[in-house]
Amino acid sequence: MGEDDRRGADHTAGHRRPGDAVGRSRRDEGPPGHVLEHVRLAAFHLALRGTGTPQEKIDVVRHHVQNDSVQVALLQEVCEDDLTALMSQLGPDWNKSFAPYQWSQGAAGKWNSRCGEDNGRADRIGTAIVIKGQMADAREYPTTQPYVGQQRPFQCATAVTLSVRVCNVHASPLGSNPDHPTWDYRDDQLAEIKAVVDGYPRTVFGGDFNALSPDAANTKDAWAWPAGLYSTGRALGATGYQECDQEQTNSPRTGRATHNSGAKIDYLFTSEIRRGCTVTDSAFSDHHVVIQSVTVSPTAALPTAPRP
Repeated sequence: MGEDDRRGADHTAGHRRPGDAVGRSRRDEGPPGHVLEHVRLAAFHLALRGTGTPQEKIDVVRHHVQNDSVQVALLQEVCEDDLTALMSQLGPDWNKSFAPYQWSQGAAGKWNSRCGEDNGRADRIGTAIVIKGQMADAREYPTTQPYVGQQRPFQCATAVTLSVRVCNVHASPLGSNPDHPTWDYRDDQLAEIKAVVDGYPRTVFGGDFNALSPDAANTKDAWAWPAGLYSTGRALGATGYQECDQEQTNSPRTGRATHNSGAKIDYLFTSEIRRGCTVTDSAFSDHHVVIQSVTVSPTAALPTAPRP
């Protein structure tokens, strides 16, 4: 569906209550006897206008690196200067890829969004992929964005040491186009994201989808999820990618709340064997941190970007 073909339906996000206490870990065992590499990834929306200082937000990421052995972080709403500070504190073994948000004014052009629109900061704000070890082929992929309004990137990079392609999502919420506040871009964006990740042999992708999960109570967002993205589990014939907080077999496509509103809108999907999922809140953001453990074969061919 293109920019000029938007239907005016108002698909507002409802709320749900978490099924489990925040902070508990959910286990999903893989097959025994395989030589597999263990990878831990975190998705975290730092929330520019949330509570906390820049260093307090940095410390949340560092805490999970140091205490939960996180090797890959997918960050949304991160200020570029704060990202530089984070990298300095993580050390020389870490690498980053930053992609800025941009404000589009239609025919008048677009420009990078500043981190401090209301507090004087001039550094850019955007999303970032942070990886321990070598990073390769970091790039942005085009997705359908508001002609007028905030445009959010979709970015991927290969974690060479871990032999997996990771992608960072920040989908457009309803109301992103101020000229047409009922136009919704999530269906197009999620379909375009699926088309990209389908080209990778091994992938983990996630972030802030700004959409309730398809099987959440009272959801109005199920229509936005393309077929084959959100798996129903490992049942025979099941397709799609399993989400971090799903049960193993024939599981509802939902999970614990990841936002202070009581809604699940943050996700981590993978093509690989899931080993565990942790959802933990933060005093310095209205989003929770989602941490997923997966296993990948260290001897398989390295993921590369799909051909255009």
